[in-house]
Amino acid sequence: MIWDLLRDFALTEAMDQHRWRHDSSGVFTSKSAYRQFFQGSTTFEPWCRVWKSWAPPKCKTFLWLAIKDKCWTMDKLSKRGLPHRDKCVLCDQEEETIQHILVGCVFAREFWYKLLSAFGLQQLPPDNDEDYFAHW
Repeated sequence: MIWDLLRDFALTEAMDQHRWRHDSSGVFTSKSAYRQFFQGSTTFEPWCRVWKSWAPPKCKTFLWLAIKDKCWTMDKLSKRGLPHRDKCVLCDQEEETIQHILVGCVFAREFWYKLLSAFGLQQLPPDNDEDYFAHW
């Protein structure tokens, strides 16, 4: 059975070459490897717009970290056993999480209200974190 597969195979005298089959150029790149690794996985397209926006790189990086819940807020410090305050430094009412700082805190809600009002918009983000991403 294996012989049937190999008998019509011709070897050449040319040097062997490495060829990356996941890119049309045949050359390995991190980009093509990343694309191949995540092929078939789902992506949340609105976040792709974060990187293509006109915002400064610092803002894009912060937003990306916030989306991934990777900012070093009080809840993250607590999980790692590092010294931290028990409550949000702004409102002193709830545990500080990225969702609380950006959406749930009374100061954040006031900020969003004033910003949206300046553009003639009145709708505030939802009070609870679970509804926030569904809202957007």
